[in-house]
Amino acid sequence: MKVFKTDINNIKQSEKKSCVTIGMFDALHKYHKIIIKKTELIAREHNLESVIITFDHKPNKESQTLLDEKKKIEFLKENFKIDQLIILNVDESLIKTTRNEFVNILKSKLKTLKLVEGSDFKFGFQKSGDIQYLKKSFGEENVFVYQRNENISTSRIKELVKENKIDQIEDELEVNINLLK
Repeated sequence: MKVFKTDINNIKQSEKKSCVTIGMFDALHKYHKIIIKKTELIAREHNLESVIITFDHKPNKESQTLLDEKKKIEFLKENFKIDQLIILNVDESLIKTTRNEFVNILKSKLKTLKLVEGSDFKFGFQKSGDIQYLKKSFGEENVFVYQRNENISTSRIKELVKENKIDQIEDELEVNINLLK
């Protein structure tokens, strides 16, 4: 897995067409794993490069992430066969990127043909982009959507951490709790 840490304007030009998933992927719980596995599978089936786009932190969020960047990279390398991990710096340029500009970057820089996302996925300036916009931009048949299970979320895991409910956290994550900070 190649790892690139960059800003939105300096994503490297991909040589190969890709299948992409985008998200914070903090905690890497069951729901995240399903999405990443599907990205990996679709990429293999269609001879595409598998790409995860994630972020160095959440914009406008004071709370810390559960999984630091180094551990996230290690976990992804050990558990998935992803070709590229792109870690975008959350800066003013990214925050002001419109949904249309973001889609254009996916198409031109990463040659994105297929996307895998959760049903609650939002992107672009003021979260103006959503699953419907992706389907309109890439075609209904090229956007694979997983219905969000509200019982599995990073927020829920953070609450379990506060309450020291280790057994429940391990079940949610399906990983060793020592991965967390």
